[in-house]
Amino acid sequence: MKVKRLIIVGLILSIFLNLYFFQQVNKSDEESKLAMFEKVHDGITYSYNFGKTLQSKYNDISIKEQAEYLTAMSWSLQLSTHTLEIVEPKDERYRELANLFSVYSHIPSYELGAENVSDEEVLELLDIWLTDVKFLDEKLDYNQLAKMNYTELSAYWETLLPDLKYQNDDLIKYKQSFKMKVDY
Repeated sequence: MKVKRLIIVGLILSIFLNLYFFQQVNKSDEESKLAMFEKVHDGITYSYNFGKTLQSKYNDISIKEQAEYLTAMSWSLQLSTHTLEIVEPKDERYRELANLFSVYSHIPSYELGAENVSDEEVLELLDIWLTDVKFLDEKLDYNQLAKMNYTELSAYWETLLPDLKYQNDDLIKYKQSFKMKVDY
């Protein structure tokens, strides 16, 4: 009898211990995911800060330095894009957001540095780009994003996308493709 009771008590303890460890693993996965979203936020913030600095110094620095700022802006957003892809590579929610950041990460490098664009146009374009990036960063609550399902995110996205002011072919295509996905 004692052996049976010991086995049953051992089995119950084993179950509780396994549940505890399983809960700790899930908790650490969630903390890890939140840490990754913090890195995404940092990449967006760095990109915005580089853009603000470029905007304030634009007329006082060389073309080489302008290109360095544009590159830093682009790389910071690309870092956010790749971080999102690492968080959940097969999750459509993060892929949509990564695609949007990818669009914005390419804007500075091929639009702002074009030779046939005047300094005034570049600064106006940069101001619109900065406004959009700041808007996205302020509107995206990464803690909530980690908890939203695709339907909730799609609805939220539909409210955010029309407020983006930048007129870029890639962004227009992104908005259209997202709208088509939501309609189906």
